[in-house]
Amino acid sequence: MFCSKCGNEIVDDAVVCTKCGCAVKGANSISAAAAGDDVPNGGLNILSFFVPLVGLILYCTMQSKTPRKAKQIGIFALVGFIINLVLVTVMSM
Repeated sequence: MFCSKCGNEIVDDAVVCTKCGCAVKGANSISAAAAGDDVPNGGLNILSFFVPLVGLILYCTMQSKTPRKAKQIGIFALVGFIINLVLVTVMSM
């Protein structure tokens, strides 16, 4: 099971997340279908890599409902931004 706030993996019987301290609500009430929605999406990851601003917006809007997917999108957006910044710096020299 994963924390709804930070996306950290936690034990199924946990009451509190060990990473962020957030209370785990309804630990046993999460259905398999709802957990299946939080799978990283390759298309959104690629979009976030090439257009980091879109990745930031997706990260902010998806963070509360699908933390794992949002975390992956945020990572791709950050990597895309850093690579873009390095390429612009190298090209301007």
